[in-house]
Amino acid sequence: MVHPGDEVIVLEPCYDSYVPNIELAGGRAIRVPLTPGTFRPDFEKIAAALTPSTRAIIINSPHNPSGTTWSANDMRRLEKLLAPTNTLLISDEVYEHMVFDGKTHQSAALFDGLAERAFVVSSFGKTYHVTGWKVGYVAAPAALTHEFRKVHQFNVFTVNTPVQYALANYMQDATPYLDLSDFYQQKRDLFRAGLEKTRFRLLPCEGTYFQSVDTSSINDFSEADFCKWLTSEVGVAAIPLSAFYDNAFDQHTVRFCFAKKTETLQLALDKLQAL
Repeated sequence: MVHPGDEVIVLEPCYDSYVPNIELAGGRAIRVPLTPGTFRPDFEKIAAALTPSTRAIIINSPHNPSGTTWSANDMRRLEKLLAPTNTLLISDEVYEHMVFDGKTHQSAALFDGLAERAFVVSSFGKTYHVTGWKVGYVAAPAALTHEFRKVHQFNVFTVNTPVQYALANYMQDATPYLDLSDFYQQKRDLFRAGLEKTRFRLLPCEGTYFQSVDTSSINDFSEADFCKWLTSEVGVAAIPLSAFYDNAFDQHTVRFCFAKKTETLQLALDKLQAL
């Protein structure tokens, strides 16, 4: 969908495959920051970034790395913003079944003005705990899917047959993914309760299996140095949010992953509580 000279808006911090894919197609990434600290969309900045050359915008909810989610109001504001344009929407919804506290995932497919221009991307790998299999899927209007298939046919061709059979068999029972939010919320709640006993400042976690924290009270290391120190000296791994920004923007925030066994989470909490 993107050709040389096209612009594609990405909202930072963002997953690290977005920009290389844009550039591989000959496009130019236009980086718009989410609001620091809260990681909410800044619609004034998004509006300012829209030009006649804007071919698409990529959004991600639930959001990696921050764990925030877009509300229905956010989606309606985006719908209104894009209405007078021909801008396509690439909606990364791979954590769609991991939304907490009774909230509902707000898919682009739920909003007519977005659905008509959207590629909704999701992941069997995330939903079914087989991330290494790297099996995703895309839903889009027929006209857009027709264009998508022109490249996809020769880029991927097909997922290996045993994995297709395995997923088709597993999908006969919807329970594992319909209960996924409860499954991960239990882990989130356990992990957050443990982190409350540390010197970290917790940021909200509305979805995904990532918990971000502010490290300012621990030391004055940069995010990258903090994560190196935490891994080598404490024995707990984290990811700096600066790695998700082109300019390595540092806000003393790192991301933990709580998609782990309970005993692993407890071991990590024991180490973090000793800091």
